[in-house]
Amino acid sequence: MVSIQHICEAELDLEPDAGDLPGILRQPQGRLGLVAENGSEIAGACLGSMSRPAAGRPAGHVDLLVVDRAAAGAGTGRRLLTSMENLLRGQGAAAVLLRGNPPGYAWPGVDVRYTAMTCLAASAGYERYGDAVDMAVDLQTADLGTGAAEERLAAAGLTVRRPAAAEAAPITDWLAAGPWGGSAWPQEAAVALARRPPGCHVACRDSRYVGFACHGSIRRGWFGPMGTLESERQHGIGALLLRRCLADMRADGLQTARIGWVGPVRFYARTVGARIERVYWLYRKAL
Repeated sequence: MVSIQHICEAELDLEPDAGDLPGILRQPQGRLGLVAENGSEIAGACLGSMSRPAAGRPAGHVDLLVVDRAAAGAGTGRRLLTSMENLLRGQGAAAVLLRGNPPGYAWPGVDVRYTAMTCLAASAGYERYGDAVDMAVDLQTADLGTGAAEERLAAAGLTVRRPAAAEAAPITDWLAAGPWGGSAWPQEAAVALARRPPGCHVACRDSRYVGFACHGSIRRGWFGPMGTLESERQHGIGALLLRRCLADMRADGLQTARIGWVGPVRFYARTVGARIERVYWLYRKAL
């Protein structure tokens, strides 16, 4: 029998972990799901969720839409998308976004190489309003040495280390109370901190946290989130935290690390030779 996992593995050919995506996206609470059937077989699936911004009406997200090749061209994707829009409208959504919904998401938006999805978005009345990129790091060739940088930071009164498991709550509380409190980063960091060993490194001045970086919080092989307090950014903390996380990933047997939804492209390119690997278009549609 054809399963959603099987369809993802067959149709999402850009994803090294395509079969894992349904499980990844089922984790956050409140996920909505639909399937299309052709007789007794699953022909496609759509997963959605709601985000509730601090200001304004809630928005709905289409997190995954995949159709079996045998059902392509029969309108299955359009029916799934329309049905998900109706479900999200019933949840109070004022708009639907083809855009990642942190803390649990597969992509920032629609990879431009998934041509069928970009065509469906246009024909269904979605407006492209932005873009996003992922970067990739070759862990076999990247310079991940940290010794000199750690000595330099120590001379400035800073230490960088992997936190103990018992620090998970204090770190997420610090993130929630600080400049990242309005984002999904505290929740994403909590996932990385729950791993054993924690997929996180922190920078401290005395007993105070001043920076952090995580890996494996969204998908295995993904780096992020990462942040440093503005008052401490002149020390190169971010570069050191990045290299420590990437070293963890290399030690875990990965050959490539992916940096999702990148902001400072130049920083990652200069620090570890990262290259832009994927480009996404972000879409929205008013309901």
